[in-house]
Amino acid sequence: MQKKLRDLLTQTLEQCFRDQSLQKTVLPDYVVEIPKNPDHGHFATNLALVLAPSQKKKPREIAQIIIDHLQGTEDFLAKIEMAGPGFINFRLNDQEWHQLLTSIVTQKDAYGSSQLGAGEKIMIEFVSANPTGPLHLGQGRGAALGDTLCRILAFMGYDVFREYYINDAGQQVRLLGESIYARYKQISDPTRAFPENGYQGEYILELAKAIGAQTDLSALSPEQAVVYCSEQGMERMLQEIKQDLAEFRVHYDNWFTESSLVRNGLLEETLQMIRAKGGLYEKEGALWINTAAFGDDKDRVLRKSDGQYTYFATDIAYHIDKWRRGFTRVI
Repeated sequence: MQKKLRDLLTQTLEQCFRDQSLQKTVLPDYVVEIPKNPDHGHFATNLALVLAPSQKKKPREIAQIIIDHLQGTEDFLAKIEMAGPGFINFRLNDQEWHQLLTSIVTQKDAYGSSQLGAGEKIMIEFVSANPTGPLHLGQGRGAALGDTLCRILAFMGYDVFREYYINDAGQQVRLLGESIYARYKQISDPTRAFPENGYQGEYILELAKAIGAQTDLSALSPEQAVVYCSEQGMERMLQEIKQDLAEFRVHYDNWFTESSLVRNGLLEETLQMIRAKGGLYEKEGALWINTAAFGDDKDRVLRKSDGQYTYFATDIAYHIDKWRRGFTRVI
């Protein structure tokens, strides 16, 4: 209704400019709003007031000119009146409300949607919390914001693809396994040392008990046990994350793993591509990318001296993968 009324006012102003009832000027910002007092009509506008400086006329005089030029409104407006210093109040015909209600009932959930996006593919990657622990409230906020954005863009005609990026490689996964295994050993030996930077939550002990009940970890070497605890712990945490998000009515089209970038060779291909452009160099046993040349405050490490890749390295490969999958816009 507000858009229809605004369009009508724009057409009316153009007519006023053409017959020189008003001086042609750039249309200023104005509002069409619902009055606080229902006695003032269904909608009101301050158009005449914001036009006054450019027209050298009193707002009420401008308001009257606009009212006199409003045409073809019989089926739309039941009453038009001037109020106060130059506001224009509008009361719509009952028929307009009946038609609006009919449209809402007929279109149901599609009412208000549009094809603004014209089917453009857009990926929204959100939450993407490491599967090394349960979701916290901050990540729940990200889920709410991301899901809301997905729903709005889909409603506006975009082809929305929802993705969760799983950080299932790197030191944090190893540390998860070490933490679980240490808690498992502490069940029988409370003096057992715990990793200095290990995960401290109570869920680690719960994981240790569950995994220990499933498999005899004492039959494995310490290294085998840590790897097994990493895999099982990450899998269990990921399932919990998926369940929490599903109960929150947040759903994904794809769960993309960081490790797949290594397995399919895209990470190495990405490094080779950057190296061919002269963007990589070795220093202190680590592999660096020259981001300072592109406005960054410093260069960034892609592969640490211990051979571990940084998030920065896999993130570059991940974004290349997004573009290769045909997404013209990503969030």
